[in-house]
Amino acid sequence: MVFLKALRVVFLGLAGMTVIVAFVILQHNVWAFSLGTGAQISVFVSPSPSPTAIPWTIKDKIAQAKVLLSGVTLKVGTTDITYTEDRISPTSVSSKTLKEPEKEIALAALNTTTGDISIIKITKHGEDLILPDPSTSLGVNWQISIIPRLNGIRWNSWNTAYHVDSPEGYAIIANLYPNETNKIVAAKVKSKKVYTVQQTINYVFYAPYSPDLHTAELINEGQKYVNDTVAKALAELQASGTGSVAMPSSSVYDVWKDKGEFFTRIPMLEQSDLTEFMLDPAGTTERIYAIIGANGDQAFANTCNSSSACGWVQFTPGTYNQVVRSYPSAHLIKDFVTGAADHINSIKAAILLYDSNLKGLIKSNGQKVLQDSRLEEYLAASYNGSPNRATRSLTASILSSVVDWIDALTSKKGGLASETRGYLVKLRYLQEHSS
Repeated sequence: MVFLKALRVVFLGLAGMTVIVAFVILQHNVWAFSLGTGAQISVFVSPSPSPTAIPWTIKDKIAQAKVLLSGVTLKVGTTDITYTEDRISPTSVSSKTLKEPEKEIALAALNTTTGDISIIKITKHGEDLILPDPSTSLGVNWQISIIPRLNGIRWNSWNTAYHVDSPEGYAIIANLYPNETNKIVAAKVKSKKVYTVQQTINYVFYAPYSPDLHTAELINEGQKYVNDTVAKALAELQASGTGSVAMPSSSVYDVWKDKGEFFTRIPMLEQSDLTEFMLDPAGTTERIYAIIGANGDQAFANTCNSSSACGWVQFTPGTYNQVVRSYPSAHLIKDFVTGAADHINSIKAAILLYDSNLKGLIKSNGQKVLQDSRLEEYLAASYNGSPNRATRSLTASILSSVVDWIDALTSKKGGLASETRGYLVKLRYLQEHSS
């Protein structure tokens, strides 16, 4: 492979560390890089948006794929297979151990010239992708690979990035993924207690991101969808007449109606990985828009992290339930799982949480905070981390005349956590590049 160009990128360590990452850009939009570990990692980077095919759209074909996949059944094993993947952060590379039973996954492959769709069953066996025998796939010798993300993730459940290596001219536009849940069930057999594993399978239909879906059509569709969803959420809060706790004489709608951009940025902030954002902020932002454009109201709906934060704006159960109780007239969905997955409902909850956190900012800093140009930063920091940490950092910056309030206190002294500092790095980029 011919080297085209070399580039150095410096990560400013958010926890006080600095890591230099050396890159070499290779052919075919692949980057290889090393983080001083001696091992080289190759990753695909987000391409520039490509034009949409005519006369059909990708959205049309995704809808068609959903119909074709609706009757498909898939096999799932019962024994977990353990494997590892690298995880790359701005300051380190670590190995993550994963386990999952062998399972079939159904893929919808679009012929980008003719618009025809082929359904292919692959098998995930640990970290390995097993392709169908040509004799079982109409004689077609499918060669499909997984594109690793910049943060090291390869297998990513129903949002795994696939690439059709052969035959040429195909793109994976959708998949049907069997998401299994296992629980141990006790039963009495001949007066003895016997424990068995009960498996429940939920089929998830999703259009997984890949460079093939990084199109102007889907990016624009995603941007429009986010803007429309925030507008609908604000309209519903207006119709409900929900009062603001931050400004008791006003409604929530009146307080936030002119700050809709605060909430259009939350899905971008919550669904972007910091490593990927630092390396390719524009491509990472477009990636999220493309996922939303392709999946609409199902985008990130089933996504939960290790802290049980769920949905496209990543609510935790405790915080969500607190918002539900604090604003009864908003008529939020009471069930957490359903409420976090519903896009309009979860954006309404995010607006209300900003309103609740604004009350604390006004109490500690007075009404002048409403005219502060960094108000969105204070609220975003409170949303991502802790309102108390945000307030302490802001107060310390005022007392010490610190230019950048983020640096007023260290995390150990009650200031912003490193994750929140990274969150604000992303926010500042999005503010600067908002259209």
